[in-house]
Amino acid sequence: MVRRSHDRETLTPRMPVAAWLSVLSLDAVLVAVAWQQLLMLSFCDRGATWAECGSLAATVWLVYVADRLLDAARLDLSQPHTLRHRFYLRHRRVFFAGWVVLLLADTLVVVRYLSPELLRSGLVLASAVLVYGAGVHFPSASSDAKGSLLRTRLRPALVPKEFRVGVLFALGVSLTAWTSLIFHGDSGEDRQVFFSLAAATVAMAVLFGVNCVLVARFERHLDRAQSFASIATRWQSRGEREMQLSLCVFAIVVTLPMVVMMLQLPASVGTAVAACALGLFVLAFVSDRRCRQPTSMEVQQTTQDTFTFFDVRGVWVDVILWTPPMVILCCM
Repeated sequence: MVRRSHDRETLTPRMPVAAWLSVLSLDAVLVAVAWQQLLMLSFCDRGATWAECGSLAATVWLVYVADRLLDAARLDLSQPHTLRHRFYLRHRRVFFAGWVVLLLADTLVVVRYLSPELLRSGLVLASAVLVYGAGVHFPSASSDAKGSLLRTRLRPALVPKEFRVGVLFALGVSLTAWTSLIFHGDSGEDRQVFFSLAAATVAMAVLFGVNCVLVARFERHLDRAQSFASIATRWQSRGEREMQLSLCVFAIVVTLPMVVMMLQLPASVGTAVAACALGLFVLAFVSDRRCRQPTSMEVQQTTQDTFTFFDVRGVWVDVILWTPPMVILCCM
């Protein structure tokens, strides 16, 4: 009887091909590298060096894997959960070993090959990421009771974590371009170029934030089951109509300032922003028509006690973010 229970816990569902980028945390890496290269070519007239590109890719992977390992550590397998969290729980030792090795390699590259200015800027941003991570995964060390901790995790934050992620990700992606312009740029063109880069950074923050909001929306039932904090869990007491209305208003509010910002962007960046915004906008409203509990689009429950789900819409929101800049880079 005990052996059967153990076998049930180690069972894993068949991995859909579309899920591999997500479960290996490579989707965020593709987004970061594509946008970094596009910004460098558009604003600095050069591509990112192998050290700049490699350190960004490694750092993004380290952050995302750490976040998912911490989520997987408190995963309740008796409740519905995502395929990626189940995958990280099952392979946590492999991911942890890879995480340590890559951290050491990334540290070597950052210290030895990056400029002192970029290194200092990166340390400041890394501190902000650590503060964010501590606030999300360790919200209240004094909350001993499970109910108290649950209320702390689901308590509405002043700024939802999805928007904080969007801002931090945009700053990380644009950090190389900012450092290059500030310390090595042409002072005669600084004001206009800085304004354009600032507009691009804000536009990316909006895009990345919307990406996180949509993922939270698609996975809201699983987040509630696992007591994971997200912007979608703040609407626990509201019906689907209220959530759909909120998403429509949100899309309109996001679209208007982005149209204004794109007027100040280089053609390559503006085109990428517009394509990503349009893709997210369409996906948001198409998904509204199919708003429901996960069923046919996902991997079904694998045993009587284990509920593992995969929503392909979560893959599409990431594809929408890295495909336009990749295509534009191939044409430049």
